[in-house]
Amino acid sequence: MFNVVKLLELKEKLREEVRGLLSEREARQAENDSHAKRRPRPCGLTIHTSIGCFFQCRYCYIYDMGYPAKASPYPLSGIQVVYALLSNKYFIPSLQGTYLAVGSVSEPFHPLVKERTIEYVQAFYTYLGNPVQFSTKAYINRGDAARIADASRGLISPLVTIVTLNKWSELEPQAPKPELRLETIKNLREAGLKPFLFLRPIIPGVTEREYKEIVDQALEYGAVGVVAGGLRVTKSIIKNLKESGVDIREVLKRVDVPVEKMRNGVQYDVYTGDIKSGIQKYALKKGLLFFPSACMANLYTHGMKCWRMSLYGVEVSGMRKPRVDEVASLLGRLGFKASSVMVGEATIIARGKCVNCDPTFVSEVVLHEFRMCPKLRLSGD
Repeated sequence: MFNVVKLLELKEKLREEVRGLLSEREARQAENDSHAKRRPRPCGLTIHTSIGCFFQCRYCYIYDMGYPAKASPYPLSGIQVVYALLSNKYFIPSLQGTYLAVGSVSEPFHPLVKERTIEYVQAFYTYLGNPVQFSTKAYINRGDAARIADASRGLISPLVTIVTLNKWSELEPQAPKPELRLETIKNLREAGLKPFLFLRPIIPGVTEREYKEIVDQALEYGAVGVVAGGLRVTKSIIKNLKESGVDIREVLKRVDVPVEKMRNGVQYDVYTGDIKSGIQKYALKKGLLFFPSACMANLYTHGMKCWRMSLYGVEVSGMRKPRVDEVASLLGRLGFKASSVMVGEATIIARGKCVNCDPTFVSEVVLHEFRMCPKLRLSGD
């Protein structure tokens, strides 16, 4: 089990070591950066190697969030970002620690920023060892694929996004064509990595007509599996999809809120469970891995497993599910006084009170200790 005291001691030791490599100004800049304060998301703690994206995909939500349709390298150096993470109270270092996800609000391998991305990857694997994943629509040539593999010691988890073969020029007007992204899969695989097809977002009216061909081609080019994910829309994304020729009736009937009642800039989930189920069945039929969450692919490529993987055909022999008393004991040591604990197939649900604790940090420790998705529910006083 995690020894929380030793974990925090290791983190502080690493932080002091890395601090010694920075000037006063560089350290202060890193401490004030958002990477030093950001909370982990389900996919991990997001890493920005740039801000904004040139590709202007019509289904993308980052432009509603205020990010520009251009990008430049992130201002921090690789060692500064490492220091920022070690200054983040939610971050857990080591292979068993916090997942790092590169590419959430940018294209990490655009020619203008790829050197910064490779610099960050090198720094993460040199100083931290955490599982790192990137998502991309870029064309990555053989030379760059080899550099990425070398920087990550052959471990990094690549997700290559292809959501349409027939409508990419309308939906992804500035992105490399799918044929080049298939070459990216091939080059990454030949470099010794384990690329996954990233079929996200699932776009009703488009994806269900194309996913079999997309999966077939990804398999042919060397993908080891498929990660499929849903779609979130805003009023402007609905408008963009309509202008791109998508039959938005298929989208709108899967959203709980009528478009006329949507608030500007607010993201709304689109139900895609039935389409995702079809993708899962087809991918497994083809002998590919299938994961519904990106973090599962990240774990897999780093030689680890979680209990949710067992629901998708991955053998988890050698793992032992925690007992309720073990979970309650760990929660108690972290300051979460549980009144009830339930251990399910792949989740842990605990209800109780935080006594001088941070629920986000507690969730991170529970997630990485037991490899089960935690849900902490705070009860009233």
